[in-house]
Amino acid sequence: MFVTLIVTAAVVSLCFFLHLAVLTRLAKTIYHPERFPKRPLLLVIFTLFATHLVQVVLYALALSGLDAAGYGRLTGATVGGPEWFVDHLYFSIASYTTLGIGDILPQGDIRIMAGVEALNGLVLVAWSASFTYLAMERVWGKKHRLDTHH
Repeated sequence: MFVTLIVTAAVVSLCFFLHLAVLTRLAKTIYHPERFPKRPLLLVIFTLFATHLVQVVLYALALSGLDAAGYGRLTGATVGGPEWFVDHLYFSIASYTTLGIGDILPQGDIRIMAGVEALNGLVLVAWSASFTYLAMERVWGKKHRLDTHH
């Protein structure tokens, strides 16, 4: 259990720091007029989507590593064989998004990581939504203020 907790804490921390770095870079890009991109909101949405996908892959790698090391396994509608990592990726997507389809189930210690991944995904998606809202308010609010003065 200790190894799973350490790996889980490491992935959570990595996801938080990655998210903070991406949001900081996005803010510097869209909030400075000299660097203002042509389509700032599309840049925000695509960048955040890609960031969430990277985080899902980090969890899938950790889950598959713990699985390979014998700290648990996925059961249910798994494909296995050469598609072994795809099972972990699919499960990670369902966990991170809190979709929790239930066709694949974690067994053993990796259950802890699956639960924490759902909580981490919920926090990070909310953080992205909050950032996106503030970016929309700033970009569209600025445009609206300019339109009403002409």
